[in-house]
Amino acid sequence: MKKITLIYFSPTKTTETVLRAITQGLAQNLEISDSEITAINFTPPKIRDTVLAPFDGNDIVLLGAPVYAGRLPADAADFFKKLTAVNTPAILTVVYGNRAYDDALLELKDVASSCGFIPVSGAAFIGEHSFASTEIPVAMNRPDENDLKQAADFGAETGNMLKKTNDLKKISALKVPGNFPYKEGMGKGAPDFIEVTDSCTNCGICATACPSNAIDAERGFATIAEDCILCCACIKACPEEARLMKDGSIKDKARWLNETCSTPKSVQIFFATEP
Repeated sequence: MKKITLIYFSPTKTTETVLRAITQGLAQNLEISDSEITAINFTPPKIRDTVLAPFDGNDIVLLGAPVYAGRLPADAADFFKKLTAVNTPAILTVVYGNRAYDDALLELKDVASSCGFIPVSGAAFIGEHSFASTEIPVAMNRPDENDLKQAADFGAETGNMLKKTNDLKKISALKVPGNFPYKEGMGKGAPDFIEVTDSCTNCGICATACPSNAIDAERGFATIAEDCILCCACIKACPEEARLMKDGSIKDKARWLNETCSTPKSVQIFFATEP
């Protein structure tokens, strides 16, 4: 294995941060240079038209996505399903906002397996919830320093496993939590929950950050409700803090998460093993 490729959907950059830490530990363990590491961030909609060449046994691929309502985001799942691989080890990662990751890691494993990858390890990390704010904190500033150390250690441990494995096709199937049929996911469409204040300078950063083209620059950078996926990337990216969550059902959900999911959860990791 000579190359590492990161493939991820990460509107608020928590998944990207975790994957890069995993890669650091993995690459160091396997002595793979930075020149042999490629990152494919398909958060921008235009990137999702890209067709990637098949991966093979020379590759190690990291697949990562946030968890939305206990599932993979639909856009992420659809892109992953277009990938093809032959005997390629895959490291699977989901990042969730301290509630639960439900069926997301199992879904990612199933998608990866159907594409020809061999899932060798998987993990669920904590990331600041998309609904979180200084007013209503939920897993604020996660992943933190300890999370990222665990991510690097997870990468290094996966590297150790790969060095000891003679034939990936003979390893036992990776077992991760989750149920099939999967729980109902979250599609596009949201209530009118974002206010654009007079602090907006029309810089357009919110539109660039949005993974679903749900910002209407012609209407004062208002959110196009039917296209919104509730990732809140536009709120978190705004340099003027001009985008605010209105009172209503989404803010009520944020308050509920703050009240019921305040105890910090730990990273969970899983490895396939040789029989």
